[in-house]
Amino acid sequence: MKITSIESFTVKLADTMPDDHRITRLGITRIRTDEGITGYGFQGTDEATLANRVRPILIGANPLDIEQHWHTEALYRVAGVEHALWDIAGKAAGMPVRTLLGSTRERIPYYLTCVWAGAVDQSHVSIKDQADQLVRYYEMGHNRFKIRGWRPDPLDDVRVLAEVKNQLGDVEGLELMIDRTAHHPGWFWTYEQGLQVARAMESIGATWLEEPFAREDIESYRRLREEVDIPITGGEFGYEMHHFKEYLAAGAVDIIQPDGAHSGGIMTCRKVGTIAEAFDVSCILHGTMGPHLAASLQAAGAIASCRVMEVCIVRPPFTPQEMWEPVHRILKTDSLFTLKDGYIELPKGPGLGVDIDEEALEAHRI
Repeated sequence: MKITSIESFTVKLADTMPDDHRITRLGITRIRTDEGITGYGFQGTDEATLANRVRPILIGANPLDIEQHWHTEALYRVAGVEHALWDIAGKAAGMPVRTLLGSTRERIPYYLTCVWAGAVDQSHVSIKDQADQLVRYYEMGHNRFKIRGWRPDPLDDVRVLAEVKNQLGDVEGLELMIDRTAHHPGWFWTYEQGLQVARAMESIGATWLEEPFAREDIESYRRLREEVDIPITGGEFGYEMHHFKEYLAAGAVDIIQPDGAHSGGIMTCRKVGTIAEAFDVSCILHGTMGPHLAASLQAAGAIASCRVMEVCIVRPPFTPQEMWEPVHRILKTDSLFTLKDGYIELPKGPGLGVDIDEEALEAHRI
């Protein structure tokens, strides 16, 4: 089998209205082969990258030689291309990618990462209102939640989780997390603030604290991990293997979090999961939203320590299903993913498991 074409484009799924946080546009990377098998990656790839380093290496090559391609510039930080290659591999074998990687799981627990539209630090939403929304999600059947930890007073974000616990009590399956997201707020916690938040989260039985410090400040991660019992996580923006190696070798995290897009794709996630296992560290992937989640689910299904999958970003009061509903217009199936009883069912179809309607895709192409 040989690759005959690689292209990337955008599809418009619906008009974007004010306060409409649904997926109304979607980047697609499509790879065709001489055997009629087409692979899709649900992330756009810029044309200059395709022309200068992807097509020169991959056109005419065997799409199944993913390990070989992974070691070239062709797949460097172009997850859409890598995902499409895995989609072809699964379709050629007639099975989901996760099965090719050794998975026998049919479903995985998930959590919602909720970010309210408005002020990026979430200060426009009261602690009570945030907690009330998480409780409403819980009553819908979701039971694991992560919120952004960007407020000027870091303990205010912990108070949101405490209020959820106050309303729901000690219910089975409830998990609550905070994501500081390292540099993204534009300012960093001091070590003392990180320790204070971790201790406060411990006191309410929270699940983990994510990226409390600058990503390169590995010593603060290591020190905090030694001082507290709550798991400390990081690694979502690593894109080369040495980034993950540095966290693991330093003993900086309890959970390493490669991202199926930032890291370059499924192959990297699988490799990080294997390395993490040698360090007795869990590998729980950083997630995303919509069809782009399909690749991460395939990788997560094949990593034994990945006990839960992130669904993000959810914009309250929207549900995940409401946010990805426009995507159904380019699918042959009735639904993208099934969420039930705190689990997301792993795609059963071949490849990434997203069955694209080619005619509808072309009709929505812009």
